[in-house]
Amino acid sequence: MITFDGFYSFISLLLSLLAIEATKYINKKDMEKFPFGKAVLEPLLVIFKSLVLLFMCTSSLVSSLNQILSGGNEVETGFALVYSLISSIGCIIVYLYMKKSSKNLKSEIVKAESTQWFMDALISIGVLIGFIVSLILVNIGLGNLSKYIDPGMVILSSIIFLPIPINSIVESFKELINFNVSDSIYEEINILLKEIEKEYVIRDSIARVAKIGRELRIEIDFILSNHSKIKSVEDMDKVREIIDENTNKFNMEKWMNISFSKKRKWSM
Repeated sequence: MITFDGFYSFISLLLSLLAIEATKYINKKDMEKFPFGKAVLEPLLVIFKSLVLLFMCTSSLVSSLNQILSGGNEVETGFALVYSLISSIGCIIVYLYMKKSSKNLKSEIVKAESTQWFMDALISIGVLIGFIVSLILVNIGLGNLSKYIDPGMVILSSIIFLPIPINSIVESFKELINFNVSDSIYEEINILLKEIEKEYVIRDSIARVAKIGRELRIEIDFILSNHSKIKSVEDMDKVREIIDENTNKFNMEKWMNISFSKKRKWSM
């Protein structure tokens, strides 16, 4: 368990530092080379990080299952207790640093990293408790059972951690293929569009909304009729302002394109 926890934390630390540097790079504007921004780099980085963690968890799980079948694993509980205590404190420190960095950099990657380090801290505390239990078993004459504590905790930790990289890979892949944004955000935008349609006598509207990294991409096409109250560029800009103001609450960077046409074919 010490090897798993230490190696996992070390790799996580390297990936967290990579996330911070990548976020700084993404924050630098470069419209000449990246006319559509660099938001797509965020889900790519998350997928890379998640694949590394998925490989680590799977390898540790298989190795620990083999140890269980081979009769367990002897651990120096005194050293293990000291390590677990230091590991728990270290994980909490890194979590607090990543949490602060996520606010300063306004990055979904770093925010996800801070959450992961919080979970690492909880696991390390659980490991500490596990080694205390192992020490108690040795002192009451059940030392044979203590040999299964170490691989057992690795198996438990791996099972707990496995869904995290899997879910991250799935969600990031959705962002890469411009999968529709969450139902709650999409529903709020559609309600807003219906209100605008009614106020400006607009025949119909088509909304395409996707989240890519920290960016919310909104594309809206309004289908006008001869009776619509949109008669000038100024009227169009008023509608754009309404949508902009009402989508600020989503607290994401926005890439917004709002078009007006009398022909539906230009909206499809």
